[in-house]
Amino acid sequence: MKLKRLSLTIENARDTVALLRQESGQDETLRSRVGEIVANVCSRGDEALVEYTRKFDCKDFAQAQLKVPEAEIEAAVTAAAQPLIESLRLAAENVRLFHQHEMRGSWTASMRQNQMLGQRMIPVDRAGLYIPGGAASYPSTVIMAVVPAQVAGVKEIFICNPPGQEGKVARAVLAAAGMLGISEIYAVGGAQAVAAMAYGTATIRNADVICGPGNAYVAEAKRQVFGRSGIDSLAGPSEVLIIADKAAKPDLIAADLAAQVEHGSGAMAVLVCWSGELADRVESGIMALASEFSIGESLLNRITFAMVDPEPLPPALAHEHQPGGPLEVAVNFSNLFAPEHLQIHTGQPEQVLSEITCAGAVFLGEDVCTAFGDYVIGSNHVLPTAGAARFASALGVENFLRKVAVVSLTAETISQLTPALVEIARAEGLPAHMRAAELREKEFGVQEDREG
Repeated sequence: MKLKRLSLTIENARDTVALLRQESGQDETLRSRVGEIVANVCSRGDEALVEYTRKFDCKDFAQAQLKVPEAEIEAAVTAAAQPLIESLRLAAENVRLFHQHEMRGSWTASMRQNQMLGQRMIPVDRAGLYIPGGAASYPSTVIMAVVPAQVAGVKEIFICNPPGQEGKVARAVLAAAGMLGISEIYAVGGAQAVAAMAYGTATIRNADVICGPGNAYVAEAKRQVFGRSGIDSLAGPSEVLIIADKAAKPDLIAADLAAQVEHGSGAMAVLVCWSGELADRVESGIMALASEFSIGESLLNRITFAMVDPEPLPPALAHEHQPGGPLEVAVNFSNLFAPEHLQIHTGQPEQVLSEITCAGAVFLGEDVCTAFGDYVIGSNHVLPTAGAARFASALGVENFLRKVAVVSLTAETISQLTPALVEIARAEGLPAHMRAAELREKEFGVQEDREG
């Protein structure tokens, strides 16, 4: 088979983004099905969870299996291969160091009219973390979800993970959670798990915030329960965009594109380049990997080459790094596409970084790749997808923190600010606001002003 190739220009960039993302709006059938699940869990609790788990995961599932016993978590840690535990511990340490840099302390400051303003950063009391499962287990996602919540100072952290056919949570997930000190784990997944985290059941106490990636049902359930609980984002299928100049190494790019579609479930990989020779060599490398790793045609169809004309200007003037050149076309397209992962394989990737405005995570140079971010480098792999990097960020400490404003006034401040408040309240037609402020000015304002 041949991989898809599209011609990319400044003029057709938006149309190319729409073609790749195939934006079709919200699936009404999906929304209806998820709404039914959420309502059922809300009204029937554990009974509904067991019913759906028997339907989707384990046909003999029993209510007693919902909560994973602590002894089972401890046993998973003990039984895990030492190299895995050491690797998970290394990853967790790096992720913890990364997120510690996100912490911002509470603050107070005196403003222009001497009012004292401040902000308290307070963690939520209870966080529910969704760890996807099904065809594979993801201990790395346990680390990415748990560690920022711990750094934020969340007191209660629990996990929901779909059980396998035997009704058990994957041992690698249990081992990662146990290593991090998480002892509250529930064997339930899908939209029903999200509903339980939001509304609570007899077994699962509801969460203040729900975080973690999942499939379309999980994302839609998070959308529907938002307001009852906070959520991080509406994560969709994983994706990578690679910008590569003609000197890039095709074997590295091929491996990175293959690694991305290996995620399955609609994962997308896009190469933007302006060398036909490079594209040909990358394609050959991908086909060799597909044979070696049994990557099927359905996954290979998720790989696209976006080919930029290497000479959009007259040949005597054209240069890939100059304005109007292919690199500018590639960066413009990347910002419109807003990829979850962006890899820059150019001679001086740091110079490109300042032009990147929309991306979940940026990997500079061909010596680093998305796989490092997925596992061990320290940045979080729960990232905005489907173009959400235009307005959203990676999962982090702030998803588990509340910002509470704190205000105090002096007599002078009250007298200085009340006239302005009265004018604005009068313009908005809110006389009770005016009265509330005028009473404070009369009671607590500067004495000289009152006598004057």
